[in-house]
Amino acid sequence: MSGPELRRLATRLPARLAAVAAAVPGRARSVADVGAGDGQLARHLAARGLRVVATERRPPSYARLRVALPGLDCRLGEGLEVLRPGEVEGVVLAGMGGHSIARIVDASPAVAGALDWLVLQPQQHADRLVAWLEAAGWRIDARDIAVQGRRSYTVLLVTGHERS
Repeated sequence: MSGPELRRLATRLPARLAAVAAAVPGRARSVADVGAGDGQLARHLAARGLRVVATERRPPSYARLRVALPGLDCRLGEGLEVLRPGEVEGVVLAGMGGHSIARIVDASPAVAGALDWLVLQPQQHADRLVAWLEAAGWRIDARDIAVQGRRSYTVLLVTGHERS
């Protein structure tokens, strides 16, 4: 899909996803949107010029994602397992619980350890996720709150995993 086509398809993001997109480092060239859902964020990031891998773990969700993102790299699989170490600079994990985010990162140490950054937006248990990240050797570089409707959402930029 070409740049003009992507820009045409890019839609205005809801506040939560706009905050997630804003947390992706400006210097970034590639990203995986894990659990990409309807593809809004992946589409937006691709329109910004990033190489995007969008993933879903269940076949029906994956099928909808492929329809929503024709021409983008869409993959079916669990968490970071569909990525190779070093394939992308960073990962977005948004719209799932803090425990799920920690489980996904922990389940693929080779991929996670090769990432330069993660943008995380836990739906709940943000403080527990932060504690887990710090104990696992990650550094919270930025923390923001996005308000959408009556809910507030924590958005984290995480870097510096200490490889052991």
